[in-house]
Amino acid sequence: MNTQESVIKQSELINMLVLDRRTAEELGRVDSLWLNPQIHKVLGLTCKSGFLGSSKQGVVWQQIESFGEQSILVNINRDEFTNVEKPDEVYSLIGHEVWTDTGSKVGKLVDYLIVAETGAIANYLFSSSGWKGILDGLYILPISKIQSIGSKRLIVEEATFQEPQFYSEGLNQKVGQIKELFQTDLEETKRHFNSLAKGAQSIAKQAKDKAKDLGDRAKEQLSETQQKSENPALPEAPEIVEIKAQLIEDSEDKAKD
Repeated sequence: MNTQESVIKQSELINMLVLDRRTAEELGRVDSLWLNPQIHKVLGLTCKSGFLGSSKQGVVWQQIESFGEQSILVNINRDEFTNVEKPDEVYSLIGHEVWTDTGSKVGKLVDYLIVAETGAIANYLFSSSGWKGILDGLYILPISKIQSIGSKRLIVEEATFQEPQFYSEGLNQKVGQIKELFQTDLEETKRHFNSLAKGAQSIAKQAKDKAKDLGDRAKEQLSETQQKSENPALPEAPEIVEIKAQLIEDSEDKAKD
């Protein structure tokens, strides 16, 4: 089998087009995968076709030749395709609840990674329900940590979730690394707010100094006004000079008379 990627997600295969490698004819679209949870391996898939997908047929994993971005190429003839039946021991784990061996619900299984060449499960993926502060997101659930699998849930060692491994399309990170990123962002945010606070203090000081200056000027003007109000009959200096000149002129006129 030739594959473009060695590991593929279950969710990426659902509804993917299935083509006959030899005839290039469309055989249908992937309806479900044949997962055997006891051996953690995908044995094949169900392909649906016809009106509303009413016609369903099976393909075993060994008949798959390659996985593309938009289709799966299978190398079989029509008779072989028709006669393949889904094994009894396979069923889906998607939606199964994930519990610890101490009786706590951690989340639910939402996807899994498949080794394209063999159909073996590389890892399961689960989403968190917030147990013990596990952040929202997609996390890796190692096969080796699974203790038992039932019809609705599976039980895993609690130690697995002390520092669960985060999954993100080719980027696997420890939760501790995520916390470090959050801590870095928090420190940068604090520095930013401290800078804003200092700027605000500077603006407040400028406003305070301006208010003091305006207050001093207002006091000076008030003092001048009060001085004038205490001597209301006393005219300004130019007016006094003008009055004296008038008195002298009147005295001279009387002397002539």
